[in-house]
Amino acid sequence: MTLAGLDQPDVRALVGQFEATLVTLAAAFVLWRIALLIIDRFYARRFVSRFMPRVATFCTLSKSIVGLVIIVVGMLELLNVWAVDVVPAVWSAGIVTAALAFGSQTVVRDIVTGFFFLFEDQYDVGDRVELVTTTGQLVVGRVDTMELRTTKVVDRQGRFVIVPNGNIALVTNASRLPSKIGFTVAVPWRGDVLAMRARILSDVRGIGDAAGKHDAQFAVSLVDSSADAATFSVEIRSANAEADLEQMHLRESLIAKLQADGCFFGDAPTNPQAPDNEGTH
Repeated sequence: MTLAGLDQPDVRALVGQFEATLVTLAAAFVLWRIALLIIDRFYARRFVSRFMPRVATFCTLSKSIVGLVIIVVGMLELLNVWAVDVVPAVWSAGIVTAALAFGSQTVVRDIVTGFFFLFEDQYDVGDRVELVTTTGQLVVGRVDTMELRTTKVVDRQGRFVIVPNGNIALVTNASRLPSKIGFTVAVPWRGDVLAMRARILSDVRGIGDAAGKHDAQFAVSLVDSSADAATFSVEIRSANAEADLEQMHLRESLIAKLQADGCFFGDAPTNPQAPDNEGTH
């Protein structure tokens, strides 16, 4: 069959259908590009950089949903342009969707659970977490990637563990204790660094116990060193660390105790001179 064998009205109708198809495709493409720009600007303006991993996931999800909606509406419009009855197609799509949803209940559960994890901000990329699965397994490590279906964790042995979100029964986030404060202190070298760190940690715990803060967590680590002194970082985590620090005067109490002990560490001879350099952050 050629165009010459068609009546003039049929040719015009066919040309009109082609034109409507091109217009529909062009409109869908333009609408998709505009939607992407709006989504990018929305997330860029309303979220700070601390939530970028979470924002990236939500941004990708929003783009996928909008793209899917535009594709479905565009296909239905094209079927309508070519005079195809869309009612059987809609019913067929509904039946196929129900069958797929029934056969992939685990995937749907993982995605729904992952969405609530993202929305409720239970943990984020870089947090140290303990995940208890529905089978009773414990996964401890740092969150490397958050996705709608899975959470990827690097455990203490450096292994890459992929946990389906639907299998997570309990989440413990060790990076979001109520409050954390810290300061640094520089002391002259007295013995080996391990003995110095252990002595400072013991003094800090003693000060905390004397103030009745038995539930507080203390950490001491070496952050800098020179030929004359070692600089240690002291951190405290508790329900209200700032008030505790003000009440305990932790830094002043620690310095006073070190001065009273003459900064004696290990078996080195006692030096009554006070520390030369003290810093806080």
